[in-house]
Amino acid sequence: MPARTLWSVAFAAALAACSAAQDNHLAAAQDAYAKQDYITAGQQAQAALGDDARNVPALALLARAQIAMGRGEAALATLGRLDRTGERPDDAALLAAEGHLQTGDTAATERLLRGQDSADSWRLRALAADMQGEEAAARIAFAQGRQAWGDRSRLHAAEASWYLARGDADGARPAVRRAQAEAPDRIETLYVTGRLAQLDGEHDLASRAFLAILDIAPLDRPALLGAIAELGALGRMDLLRPLVLRGAEAYPRDAEFLFLAARLKAEAGDWAGVRTLFQRNENLIADHPDSRALYAKALLEAGQPEQARAQIVPVWRQHPDNPLIARIYAEVLIETGQAAQAREVVAPLAVRADAPEAIRRLAARLAAR
Repeated sequence: MPARTLWSVAFAAALAACSAAQDNHLAAAQDAYAKQDYITAGQQAQAALGDDARNVPALALLARAQIAMGRGEAALATLGRLDRTGERPDDAALLAAEGHLQTGDTAATERLLRGQDSADSWRLRALAADMQGEEAAARIAFAQGRQAWGDRSRLHAAEASWYLARGDADGARPAVRRAQAEAPDRIETLYVTGRLAQLDGEHDLASRAFLAILDIAPLDRPALLGAIAELGALGRMDLLRPLVLRGAEAYPRDAEFLFLAARLKAEAGDWAGVRTLFQRNENLIADHPDSRALYAKALLEAGQPEQARAQIVPVWRQHPDNPLIARIYAEVLIETGQAAQAREVVAPLAVRADAPEAIRRLAARLAAR
């Protein structure tokens, strides 16, 4: 066979292999997106674009995954790349509107929504109005969206979340029911189901909703925190511990997971471990009152009451009604010979209906002195 022919065959084979790789990455991205695994969807779409930077379906899917992850600025950049191909999906304006909304540019969002009348467009109008502090306009937009054409499941979940953010369980309830009826397995639906159950004090239902999200997206931060809180309320430490460790590994610079990891050590009596963990991350806990209180307790356990006092006093002054902070401050006061002052710290909290048992016991012990 002539050399030119051999080269042509090899080149054709290489092109075919490249095309197959693109197709495989794109198929994997589409599958992940359908499963709501947006991280994997984005990674696979990027891999497809590595083979062909102008792959239109991959660009569109990447933009959708970025929107789903709340990465509006990145999504807008991807949509810009898509525009330069000369091809756009039918909902490109909606995607761009949501991307701008996630960057806080409500004016651009509203401009892109002109002439749009789908349920999703009304969802974005409601969220834009809320971002601008226009509560009445947000309510109207949600109501308009309930009558609009198209998939309304995201609108219902957004409306439910809007009420839940205000602590209004009764306002959220109908929207949660509508979301459950239309898309029971969507992450957004499961999340508002869990949040409503939290407000209703239904710890088992809330934990199951958050755990269902984690089955879909194992590193979803709000679901991890929600599940940990509800499993703690249920006393299910066997299920809670691995979630705390998962969160601490996935978010090593996150003050909330740092506190939870330290709390696990405290419950195991490893106060030296608590102190070491916080000493290494003092900058991260500067604005986390519960962590600073637990740090003070670790210092107290290490026989450093004055250092503990320096840590807890400013925190207690800012949060005198926080039971954990008040209890640890009282323990520091007792250790430094100020039992009468400790009694004044815990007595007002001990008479509250929702007072933790540890506060009640400490107040009773101080009252008996």
